[in-house]
Order: sequence, then structure tokens, then C-alpha cells
Amino acid sequence: MSSLAPAGSKFPLHMLVWNNDYGPLEEELEEKDVDECDPRGRTPLHLAVSLGHIESARVLLRHKSDVTKENLQGWTGKSQDWNPTDVEMQEDS
Repeated sequence: MSSLAPAGSKFPLHMLVWNNDYGPLEEELEEKDVDECDPRGRTPLHLAVSLGHIESARVLLRHKSDVTKENLQGWTGKSQDWNPTDVEMQEDS
């Protein structure tokens, strides 16, 4: 299976999350580590949450992204910009 992220991307999951391409993200996760970190120590879930990309975050959670993994600043996917009023997202985690 060929990568669905832009050619030459060192962090294809992050690129898909950045663009909120959650359909291709679902497919790309078949062969990638859901918790791969970028140079800033962010997992795709950190990025999805900080950007408010709920659809991408849901895909990552379905693929068992670690909500307790910290980035370089010590933030977790659950602690940064997590909207406490989004009950559905909290149930997914």
C-alpha cells in the first residue's frame, strides 16, 4: 500500500492531521505507528487536539492513540486544549 500523505513527508500522519484528512488518516494508520512523534515531541493526537480537528482525533483514538503520552513541554493529548464540554470525545478516550 502506498502512502496517502504528500510525497516526501517525514511525518505523514501529522500532515494528514494538519489538513484534517481523516479518511486517508484511517487508511494510513494500517501501517504506521499511531503515536509517532514529530521533532517537537507531538503525537498526531497532540496535533489534532491543538488544532481542534475532532474527526482526526476520533480516528486516532479508535486506533488506540495514547492520551497520556507527553510532548516535549509535558502536555498530553488529554490535557492540551481538550474541550471538557465535548462529552463524546471524552467517552472515546
